[in-house]
Amino acid sequence: MRPLVPLSPTLYLPPQDRLLLGKPLTAALDTAEPDAWVDLDRRIATATAWRTGVRPLRYLLRERYADGNGSVDWAAAPRWDEEAHDVTWSRFPPSEAETALVLCHDRWQAREAALALTPGRPALLPLLLVRCADSRPRVRERARSVLAADLGGPAAAELVPLALRLSLRPHGDWALERVLAVAGPLPPSLAPRILTSPLAQVRVLGVRLCLERGLLTPAGLTDLVLTAPDRAVRRLCTDALLARVSPGDPERLLDPLLAASSAVTRSSAVTALHRAGRGREAAGHVSDPSAGVRSAARLVLRMEGRESGELYRALCAGPDAPGLAPGALFGLAESGAPGAAALLRPLTAHPEGRVRAAALAALRMLDAVSPDTLMAAMDDPHPPVVRTARKALVPYVLLVPEEWLAALVAPGRPRHVRRSGLRLLCAHSLALRKRVLAALEEDEDPEVAHEAQRARYEPLPPAGSDG
Repeated sequence: MRPLVPLSPTLYLPPQDRLLLGKPLTAALDTAEPDAWVDLDRRIATATAWRTGVRPLRYLLRERYADGNGSVDWAAAPRWDEEAHDVTWSRFPPSEAETALVLCHDRWQAREAALALTPGRPALLPLLLVRCADSRPRVRERARSVLAADLGGPAAAELVPLALRLSLRPHGDWALERVLAVAGPLPPSLAPRILTSPLAQVRVLGVRLCLERGLLTPAGLTDLVLTAPDRAVRRLCTDALLARVSPGDPERLLDPLLAASSAVTRSSAVTALHRAGRGREAAGHVSDPSAGVRSAARLVLRMEGRESGELYRALCAGPDAPGLAPGALFGLAESGAPGAAALLRPLTAHPEGRVRAAALAALRMLDAVSPDTLMAAMDDPHPPVVRTARKALVPYVLLVPEEWLAALVAPGRPRHVRRSGLRLLCAHSLALRKRVLAALEEDEDPEVAHEAQRARYEPLPPAGSDG
């Protein structure tokens, strides 16, 4: 076995410690990441905070740093001198790292004093922008006057992602408005940085800004519609993409939306088919799993002068047709087509379990299913069929034979049948539950055993009550 090469001790230094050791901002943090600046501001404020009249927080590091320093001592950091009414700079003018530390200091007097040293230092512009949203009015107003005089167009464009992040603060709107006013037209390359924030609110604001400034192409909008984790972002991009659909849809913008995983997106795309001159394609979406999409498809077909009832009857005409979509059965019931119940009843014996379950649910929607049919479906090997039958049987639970209910939870029956039978028993009287479950307290199924033990100790209601 090849011996492992011994590794030298490694040490992770947080950004504030790197600045205290004199490292430039580009070596202390990811300057292109807006949240890195917000996090740096919070870390330095915490590190320089006074606690119960003692020195600020100290960070003692046991391993040696690469440049030979053995510890990072925050007692040596710049602080506000109450007697001199100034910052205890190590040298003057201070370095970029030292100025950055004081710009984020816990004492507002120190932050205000550091603002006079930021003009002409482009690396400090992000921290200057952070101070424009400071909680102290004096610091905030001073920072805004400095930024207004020092901010140029190219630099302002780079600050847009940070300004969006700061706009969530109580006093952060000014920074965003000022940066956008100075930046002018934004480059399209800025869109990915705006849209990848870890905060959902910032991503929504970023999408709105990108749409206002025309930074997103149809391909970019489509990608966001299909992959964005935020519903609000998907909605905004869907609306923007549909607004670009022209008659005939020569760019085929609707095609990826029609196959999206989001039912809201598919419904919007199906509705737009009529405006795009592709209304006849709505027939391919009448069997969609989503009720909203099916409704939109029927609406488009009506606008095209077609009746969806005939289409549904043709789809459900073959009782043993393979590949029958459950959505077609639900759509048949929703459309109110004549003879829908007669077409659905044979489908309760379809070879596919999902079709049998959909047929029962569709018959229940039409109020055209009998208790006998539901009782027979409780023996189905497909669990969704049994669950559908159980839900439909609850209103009739007092009318079914008690022996049949007891047989559902008997040992040896399939687990999904026993558990559905258990729920029907819970909808029945407590007295029947006690009688049926008395011998099942040690059952192998933990859910049956638990319900049996619970029924044993649950007191019967007083005589004459409804329980």
